[in-house]
Amino acid sequence: MIKSVCKAVLFLGLCLSTLIVSASARPLTGVQEIKLNVSPLGHYSKQCGLTREAFERALLGSIPEGDIRLSNSSSYWLHTRVTTVVFEETNCVSNVEVTLYANTRYYNPATQQELSGRVELWRGGGLYSSVNDSHQVQVNSALRKLGRKLYAAWEKDQL
Repeated sequence: MIKSVCKAVLFLGLCLSTLIVSASARPLTGVQEIKLNVSPLGHYSKQCGLTREAFERALLGSIPEGDIRLSNSSSYWLHTRVTTVVFEETNCVSNVEVTLYANTRYYNPATQQELSGRVELWRGGGLYSSVNDSHQVQVNSALRKLGRKLYAAWEKDQL
């Protein structure tokens, strides 16, 4: 009986230590440079006044200069995709997705090979709808908010 109680306590201790280690894992720790990737805009995006340059300014303008730098050769990349449709010729609807990925190498024991792949570190987005005239402002505002959320998550992970 004492052995089984000791085993149960040991098992519980291992489970709790695993939870503590998992809870303290911070995915954005050490991210200093990112590469920005904005998916090409379609016909409807342009019809609604959306531009790649405005996306870059809105998204990165929320991040204080020097904390996270843009780089052409980072293993971290921020992928931005805005998919837009138009209905009744004056209404725009855009799905906005922003994801921070890390390129990494890992060992696959099943194949006994070292492989490379991407890991999702952070994600944000939403669905936005408005008339043509105000859609650019609405989407750019959403991207600024996403940039602030990313920065807040990054800042928290640097502590």
